[in-house]
Amino acid sequence: MHDLDRLVASLAPDAGPGMTPIARELLEEITASPVTAHSVAAPSATASPAPVQGRAPRRRAWLTVPALAALATLLSVGVAQAPASAALDIRLVDGAYVITVKDLMAEPEVYQRELKARGLDITLEVVATSASQVGQIFVLHDLDRLRAGQAVSAEGPITTIDAPGSCARPHGCPIGVKVPADFDKKAQITLGRPARPGEKYRMPPGVARPGEPLHCVPYVNKSVAEVGAMLRERGVTPTYIAHGQRAQPSAPAGWYVHDGVMSADGEALLLVAPEPRAVDQHAPKPRC
Repeated sequence: MHDLDRLVASLAPDAGPGMTPIARELLEEITASPVTAHSVAAPSATASPAPVQGRAPRRRAWLTVPALAALATLLSVGVAQAPASAALDIRLVDGAYVITVKDLMAEPEVYQRELKARGLDITLEVVATSASQVGQIFVLHDLDRLRAGQAVSAEGPITTIDAPGSCARPHGCPIGVKVPADFDKKAQITLGRPARPGEKYRMPPGVARPGEPLHCVPYVNKSVAEVGAMLRERGVTPTYIAHGQRAQPSAPAGWYVHDGVMSADGEALLLVAPEPRAVDQHAPKPRC
């Protein structure tokens, strides 16, 4: 079975080879709709939306004050700190830049300007996502090789820094990245931030990811009617997309669901077809 979370979460502009037709259709459909007019204001630091029935409570902040304080304590000796007005906190520690985001809502060119000032050809994208992926970081280490169609290892010189203490997330709890000061390649870093009200996710998590409505629910190859009912019971409105078509509010009840992602808060996008999908029996099963 496809791990749609892995496929979609790793997508970013100019991501190079490896983007499947399924992932491309879902991502393009999700990002096609503009943010609504009432979504301009940044989320309140104190407001906490009521959890949707059947879903885990939302954690709205990526960089919490305690996490930043802990990191500052760890790096307090012999570092060069960014100005207080900067959107990024960039510190030179033992031949590497330690970078955290101070302003999640800054304009993209602000991040690029501050990185370029350190001689780094890195594009930082801070994109809307769900609570289950807020703070997740994905790195493309060598864009030139990717654009040339060459394979690039997921492991590279840019590494993530986890928050001090325990972490319940299977992929860690990063609070920043560490970049060698002599890094001379073109790279891209994508960071998930809380979505504004009405904003579509640009880092859409799979509907079965931990913290999402169908976690540990075997939905693949169930009917549109079955999966739609399961989502509505959990307060989620589904829309449907078939290969080569635009998303629709409905689909034939007897069609099969192949994949699904959360496209916004309380909204899911399901990939459907008239025939069931071939399932890899050897694919790893989710931990429930």
